[in-house]
Amino acid sequence: MRFEIKFHTPFRVASGQAGDGSDIIVDPHALLPASSLKGVMRSAARDLLRFPSSLVNDVFGAARSASPWSWSDARVLAADGNNPGVRPRARIQIKPETSTTVKGALLIADEVLADRAEFTVERTGWIEGGEVSSHETVLLAASRAVTAIGGNRRRGLGWVTIVPMDPAWSPAHLDAAVKLAGGADHG
Repeated sequence: MRFEIKFHTPFRVASGQAGDGSDIIVDPHALLPASSLKGVMRSAARDLLRFPSSLVNDVFGAARSASPWSWSDARVLAADGNNPGVRPRARIQIKPETSTTVKGALLIADEVLADRAEFTVERTGWIEGGEVSSHETVLLAASRAVTAIGGNRRRGLGWVTIVPMDPAWSPAHLDAAVKLAGGADHG
């Protein structure tokens, strides 16, 4: 399965390290790692779409059972097709009573400027007969439900649209997703 991400704002998936004047840096070799993509899709399937937890665990894996699907790191591109830019962003904290900065409350963090990205989800494990279609529906619907990735999603970073490219999203997938989630048909 192949997906395209369209970025509406810069994003940041932190590497967990600081470096060269930044408190938070991104990994230049994996700007958008597979684990982050899998995590936001799992969250969308579970929390937004409310697929049954047993189905979510079958698709994304659980404590004692691996997922039969494998995500790739995203290939992130700038508008001109080249590598995206990484720039620092400063954040400060202001005392409301004095309108001055709080001592020590300056944060410098990398953010990525990109236009789009691509990633794949490939079947790498065994799936019981007849369940492949259900798994694919969950993955397609979860991708469409993701609206943000990375850190500071509620502060204006990481707003995205994910579009399934192969297979393409269709009304039939929507109907199948509604049935899997236990809802009524859309008219």
